[in-house]
Amino acid sequence: MTPPQPSRRAALGIAAGGLAATTLARSAPPAFAAPPAVPMAPVLPAAIDGLADSLDLSSSPAWHLARRVAPAPTPSIAKEIERLGRTAWIDRQLAWKKIKDTKADKIVAKHLSYATMTGAQAYRATKKQAWKAGKAMSVSRTIRQVFTKRYLYESMVDTMSDHLYVSAEGKAAEFVAWFDWAVLRTYALGSFASMLYAAVRHPAVLLNLDNDVNSKDSPNENLGRELLELYTVGVGNYTEDDVRASALLLTGHSFDWTKRVYTYRPADHHVGAIRVMGFTHPNATAADGPAALKAYLAYLARHEATATHIARRLATRFVSDTPSDKLVDRLAKVYLDNGTSLAAVMRALLLSDEFAGSVGAKWRRPQETVATMVKLRKPSGIHTKTTQAKNLWGITGTVQWLLHLQGHQPRMWPVVDGYPDQARDWLATQALLSHWYTVNARVNWGNDKEWPSEYKSWASALGVKKGQAISTVAAKLTRDLTGYTWPQVHLDVVAARLKGDGTGTTLTASQVKYNVGPTLHFVFSSPYFMLR
Repeated sequence: MTPPQPSRRAALGIAAGGLAATTLARSAPPAFAAPPAVPMAPVLPAAIDGLADSLDLSSSPAWHLARRVAPAPTPSIAKEIERLGRTAWIDRQLAWKKIKDTKADKIVAKHLSYATMTGAQAYRATKKQAWKAGKAMSVSRTIRQVFTKRYLYESMVDTMSDHLYVSAEGKAAEFVAWFDWAVLRTYALGSFASMLYAAVRHPAVLLNLDNDVNSKDSPNENLGRELLELYTVGVGNYTEDDVRASALLLTGHSFDWTKRVYTYRPADHHVGAIRVMGFTHPNATAADGPAALKAYLAYLARHEATATHIARRLATRFVSDTPSDKLVDRLAKVYLDNGTSLAAVMRALLLSDEFAGSVGAKWRRPQETVATMVKLRKPSGIHTKTTQAKNLWGITGTVQWLLHLQGHQPRMWPVVDGYPDQARDWLATQALLSHWYTVNARVNWGNDKEWPSEYKSWASALGVKKGQAISTVAAKLTRDLTGYTWPQVHLDVVAARLKGDGTGTTLTASQVKYNVGPTLHFVFSSPYFMLR
């Protein structure tokens, strides 16, 4: 088996590699940060192998699992894995409904309630400015990544959001938040067949891909094509005739602007026998439209090519940019044998030998680096003087702006295939410069009032104190911030940063005050921190 070939939008997708390279640091955040324009970056290789070949990586299995599963991994998560054991911890994370996420839920409900509403509810609550719901959901993603206890679940929400992608800006902005909780959050570790059926009938997808204007007299192929290309079987498994038939089957599945919900319009539905790949349906009357759609989506969800597509998506996200065909085939079989269960696939993936051996094979995306830096500062909650009605971006301070600079604001990718998830897309020069700029902002711009912490400084949050041995602090900081045990040659650089102009072997009050920041800037800018 060979990896799927580039799609018709490959020119956009590949050219958007190094996404963050398309944005430059600005002196002040825009009122509403727009996604970067594409394409602007040069064409990059299909994959970048050997991300850590020059590094002597040493990490525990617990830390490896934490880095890959948690949106913002910390030492406490790694310790929890060690305490429970890998398999028990994975099974606990898979049973996400049993894990209370009280803090995250309360913060979102208090400050970003638009993100928890249906489209109609948001329309009323925002006084007909329901597009704010999409932006509220975007802001809420960082809050959930920082405060969640459902680590695997939240990571899967983001992973599947890139698979069934709808931008928080654009035609469906006022319905994206509803789509997030009604589809993505409902089925993130459930049945993909159920997720697909819910997605295709949701206003966010219908409007985003113009199916509300898809009728027998004027067929629109957008949803019919993306259903095959992006959501299910993938490029190379269907023909243009299949796309046409797919679009015809979807005619009449539309949107009611009065009630702001999905509706089926029999008068707009194409009638007549339908064949898409191996799927057939008599579709004899207009009344058959809903049944035909349900049967069609069930066929696609359980197709072997879809199983491979989903398996490769998850393996690429959690294992490596180039997962083996052997692993993908095995995960595809688990998917089919377990009724399209995403939880079953993830369990098999996380317990696989290939996952265990993939240390250093994935590069972090900006959402993960930012959320991790915020979480390591140990915030107790969110404190804001603004509201979602007045200034959505202001609720989390500079965080949304910094994510914008790096080209990774949650659900703000301008192309219908979702954010890329390979190192080549986040390693352009300006991408790294944007990350280093963000690190400087998080470390050296002073305390972030929107993310209050009981610790007055980075040093106190990380337990760095006067009188501690510099070599010991260097070893602890690097291990706690990256999950790797650094070799001595690199620890010496960290120790030198801590020491500064001093000559002693233990930290002075001045070194704690002035040298911890530059040290953290170095650690957070290092490949050790960037490797998932």
